[in-house]
Amino acid sequence: MSKTPLDGVRVIDLTHSAAGPFATSILGDLGADVVKVESPPEGDMTRTWGGHVIKDGGASTYYLAMNRNKRVIRFDLKNESDRSRFYEMVRDADVLIENYRSGVAERLGIDYDTVSKINPRIIYVSIKGFIPGSEYEDYPAFDVVIQGMSGLMSVTGCEDGTFVKVGVPITDMVTGFFSVIAILSALRVRDREGKGIRITVPMLDSALYIMGMHLLYYFFTGNVPRPLGTKYMSVVAPPYQAFRARDGKMFILAVGNDKIWRMFCKAIGRPELTDDPRFRTNPDRVKNQDELEKILQGIFLTRDRDDWVSLLLSNGIPAGPIYNMADLARDNYVNRYVLAEIRHPELGVVRLVRNPPIRFNGEPTDVRFIEY
Repeated sequence: MSKTPLDGVRVIDLTHSAAGPFATSILGDLGADVVKVESPPEGDMTRTWGGHVIKDGGASTYYLAMNRNKRVIRFDLKNESDRSRFYEMVRDADVLIENYRSGVAERLGIDYDTVSKINPRIIYVSIKGFIPGSEYEDYPAFDVVIQGMSGLMSVTGCEDGTFVKVGVPITDMVTGFFSVIAILSALRVRDREGKGIRITVPMLDSALYIMGMHLLYYFFTGNVPRPLGTKYMSVVAPPYQAFRARDGKMFILAVGNDKIWRMFCKAIGRPELTDDPRFRTNPDRVKNQDELEKILQGIFLTRDRDDWVSLLLSNGIPAGPIYNMADLARDNYVNRYVLAEIRHPELGVVRLVRNPPIRFNGEPTDVRFIEY
């Protein structure tokens, strides 16, 4: 592929934290020319976030992960001279994306009404915590807040009812994905109609979108979904959860229907479970899920995790190890297909996740550079 999919698309990135930078990083990964505008002197707040900050005053691993394939410039948009330079950038831009608190863009003179007069073809994207004009409009929003308000946290956690957050800023990322979908759609509309468009992507609404099946379950049954650990809602055929092996390592097992159940019982050497009246059909297994879990857990403590995973997969049973980051770093598939290495002038070789999991004519796009 001689050109990347978004080659020639110019993006002005006025975002910070995670949702916006994640979205613009995807655009950069797909070949857009992304210019990230940071305010002096500190820049994006995430430069000092995360468990590891690379050099004093530099950038955290959190920042680097969310801001590759972008060029970074520093503008003080309260300064008339810098704002004039910013307006010059706007004239040639295709997309502007911001995630300021309500009213900030207007005070700085970089709101949609102002920018669209300079460039009527601009696609102007605002990532907000909540819908503008709603009772929540002025509330600050971070991922952990949205995980709580969207109900996501209420179905994530242990079976004893303890809630936990998802281990990555998932609502930021989902919002970022929706922002990219919106931008790509808007580029298509502009090709057809010749004019720009204003787009708003609220974080809470983005999170609620992926909670749709839980809301529907509640509306139809009146039952409030709860945390189930590694299990799933009872509409899925158990066993459909994690188990611990003899070596203490965990693996996931997904017996999705009665056919797989019969294959599974034969594979683990317990064919008598196939016709056990407690477990014969999916409704039987749902009804007796706790009893089935105890029986299987006892069986799985007789062999190590990798032995079980190998045995199950070789017999067509959906299963897989639960990996931590050290496991992933050693995995051949991850090293061959997922990770990439680039050389940074100050940091040396940086190992990071390759661009989006999209292949064009069988080929992935590449990480071109990271700034720091």
